[in-house]
Amino acid sequence: MCGFIAYPSEYNSKVFPSFIRQIQYRGLEQFTGFTNFDGFNFEHIALPFVNLDPKVAIQPVGDDIPGVFVGEIFNYDSDKYETDAQQVHDEFFNDVYALDSFHKYDGFWTYVTAMDGYLFGITDHLGIKPLYYRTDIDAMASEIDILKIFDNVTIDETFMSNTLKWGYSPDGRTPYNEIKQLPPGHFIHQGIVHRYWDWDKIQTNNLYDDMKRSVELRLGGQREVSMLLSGGLDSTIIHGLLKELGRDVKTIHVENHEKDFAHLVSDQLVDVVLDDVTDEEAIRIHQSPVDLGSVKPQIAMARKLRELGFYAVMTGDGADELFGGYRRAKEYDSQHSDTFAELPYYHLPKLDRTMMYSTIELRAPFLSPTIVKHALDTPYHKRNGEKKVLKETFANIVPTEILNREKHPLKTDKIRKDPTDQRATNDRIFREQAQVG
Repeated sequence: MCGFIAYPSEYNSKVFPSFIRQIQYRGLEQFTGFTNFDGFNFEHIALPFVNLDPKVAIQPVGDDIPGVFVGEIFNYDSDKYETDAQQVHDEFFNDVYALDSFHKYDGFWTYVTAMDGYLFGITDHLGIKPLYYRTDIDAMASEIDILKIFDNVTIDETFMSNTLKWGYSPDGRTPYNEIKQLPPGHFIHQGIVHRYWDWDKIQTNNLYDDMKRSVELRLGGQREVSMLLSGGLDSTIIHGLLKELGRDVKTIHVENHEKDFAHLVSDQLVDVVLDDVTDEEAIRIHQSPVDLGSVKPQIAMARKLRELGFYAVMTGDGADELFGGYRRAKEYDSQHSDTFAELPYYHLPKLDRTMMYSTIELRAPFLSPTIVKHALDTPYHKRNGEKKVLKETFANIVPTEILNREKHPLKTDKIRKDPTDQRATNDRIFREQAQVG
């Protein structure tokens, strides 16, 4: 897990590391790298997992043409490559810029290089690792605010209005007209956005074995992995599969009126309280006025994980959107909106920024391309608000009390009571914090 910024060399700063300092929390200071190529500067900070040797882990990668990689390829070929970043870079250029190779990767990624005098950027199947770009300057980065350093920005009032209405904007808009998010499964070159991802190219076996394999892969690397255990179905499935794999991991529980259920799964929980994150702080960290229902708990969880010495955590994120866990899925089939709007433009950017602000990599087995494909192939009557296919498939490793319980989303009490008032507060605070014009 890492952070990067790529931009025209005319914006050179006097001292390196320069711009990357604004997002240095996304990695470790001793893993900072820089290069210049074809009129562009590439700055990168890494939080390595595959190889902890700075001589190998520092990016950009590539001897002739540099590239920067953010994310993890959990099934990378360790027999041929020292890091997953090197594999992505080498395969991309060795196969004449072929994009099909990305379909074999299980993980999440943003990859940026230079090609034909322009930046080339690509993101994963769901935008788990978001890529942001300016529309007026050929510049790209891991986060929104760092792109404001190059020129003035103006408020995107449609984004703000969408956020007041729904809690987020269901598209590639950001709070600023001049900064956009690359859609999931797309690449951008010469300022033009293209789709490359094809779900028909993802192969599956059976859901149980594919899910177990997804969990196993996300235990990889040279740093210990913890997990968030809510007491709900999704994290309980992951915990059960970890036990089958013979792995005992530290379980973190954030108070959400579910502790009794969590204790059915594990009697060794590290509790997290939510009292110390203000609205102002949450909006500054998230760089957006989005619904704070789960932003604050996630910030608190990330802080606790760092306090405990972890850099990686496994979670059940994505299962509700994919397999029909929300109340609305009982009324209509919301899967495509949940998966291709809410996940990439609300939930996943929020997780990326809140977790990475504390230098935590979040690993979600349900977001593996294989598991997403299973969900897309599951008929509505096996999802429709009950996650029936998950309950049937994993009934042997989930306590009956959890199988039969109602969904309890992670939200602060304030937003449960009056989401409209909270969104109006968010809008006001964000406008006060934003530097525009």
